[in-house]
Amino acid sequence: MQQELSVESDMFYPPRNIVCTDAFSHFLNEYHRNIDYFFFVVRLVGMVDSQRVLAAKTLADFEKDADKRARLETNASDPGIALRQLTSHSVVQSRNLTNGIVNAFQRYFSSIIHSAALKKPMIISSSSQSVRIDDILRFSRHRDLVAFIIDRKINDLSYGGLSEMEKYYDDRLGVRMFDTDRQRDLLRLFVEVRNINVHNGGIVNELFVNRVGKVDGFPFQTGKSFHVDLDALITLSENAMQVARRIDETVSRKFGLKRKGHQVWRELRQDSGAGDQGK
Repeated sequence: MQQELSVESDMFYPPRNIVCTDAFSHFLNEYHRNIDYFFFVVRLVGMVDSQRVLAAKTLADFEKDADKRARLETNASDPGIALRQLTSHSVVQSRNLTNGIVNAFQRYFSSIIHSAALKKPMIISSSSQSVRIDDILRFSRHRDLVAFIIDRKINDLSYGGLSEMEKYYDDRLGVRMFDTDRQRDLLRLFVEVRNINVHNGGIVNELFVNRVGKVDGFPFQTGKSFHVDLDALITLSENAMQVARRIDETVSRKFGLKRKGHQVWRELRQDSGAGDQGK
């Protein structure tokens, strides 16, 4: 963990004027909130250390007791006390960021399928899943019934892991999720790290190993705790954003979904009274 981080890739921190669907705009809000909070904490810790050092130096100049002055000078000579304390919680920070970003991605995954299905309901009508009559009768609007079916399908897909998600995109939407095998490997790893965080206390289990396989640069061991450091988190987050952006462009083009600047979507939501947060 570093006090300052220079990020050159705009896919780790996408610009506010990026053109996208409303679903992607919501994803960006969640994504930015997670990243922004992390950097806020890092900057805050840096300010605490800076002010502590300044205060210790000032007090040392006026302290007449030699022992007290020596302690103040020692304190002033160590600029990273608070930062080290923050670093000691790096596992918690990593898990919070991983869970937040992956959750946001999975909600986007659900939302973009929902948007496509509203445009072309046939992508779900020939699905093998069945719907109970009493479930159908619960809804008076077609839109609500479609949302119910999509939500249930996404819930089913989540248990199958990324491979089931990819198969659904290919079979039902006719869209390739990934440009390269590396993209697939990194996103699968990201999703499964989130899963062991939530369901297994961050401990690698057999399900994780079977789903992830081997990923270059990411060593893990069954039965051991596993989390990603900041550099790895940047790699995984950037990859997830690249995949989501590609999906957004492809699905919106194929199904005729509206695309606007991210900031425009935010302003529209604010004007409608829906409220909005994030960048």
